[in-house]
Amino acid sequence: MNMTMTLKRIAIVVVLGLLSTTAAMAAPNGVMNRDSNVRQTSSNGSPIVNFVEEDQDVQVLSCSSNRCKIKIPGPDGWVRKSYIEFFDEEEEEEAEPAPAPDLPYGPDTCKNGYVWRDAIPGDHVCVSPSSRATAANENAIAGSRVDPGGAYGPNSCVAGFVWREAYAGDVVCVTGERRSAVRQENIDGPSHRVLE
Repeated sequence: MNMTMTLKRIAIVVVLGLLSTTAAMAAPNGVMNRDSNVRQTSSNGSPIVNFVEEDQDVQVLSCSSNRCKIKIPGPDGWVRKSYIEFFDEEEEEEAEPAPAPDLPYGPDTCKNGYVWRDAIPGDHVCVSPSSRATAANENAIAGSRVDPGGAYGPNSCVAGFVWREAYAGDVVCVTGERRSAVRQENIDGPSHRVLE
């Protein structure tokens, strides 16, 4: 790494350190430097709603002094700020165009014909309306597909059903075919947003 690049990175770290004193401050995009659970809120004890892997690109929405909210396929959530390597401003400008200001739900706005899946609050994966209705029905009847005496206790599914896995920790019991469809929704979801 040459001296100019080193100085540039130091300057970015200093600027980010100054900005981090303001909670919910917008931050540049980045890449994960380790695997991490994604939590629903910035609290350390908050429920885990997703998972990110090392070297996965993330869109950083805001940061507090030690945590950042990120946008990824599946539910968005919070990770430790130290687990993100931020891109410098020039790279960010080249990689990400500014979002259109007239989108009703910002970068989460789905293309026509798609809606948020809402398997849990904050699940903004864009799916067909029928898939959203299916997820709501699965949530409503989840108790009827549980075998409390199974190997996973209250999270055990009755025979013929498996965990849906729409997000990390999703143990709603569904058919194997439905779980495969949900996995594909998570992969295809970003392409169903107005801003990919």
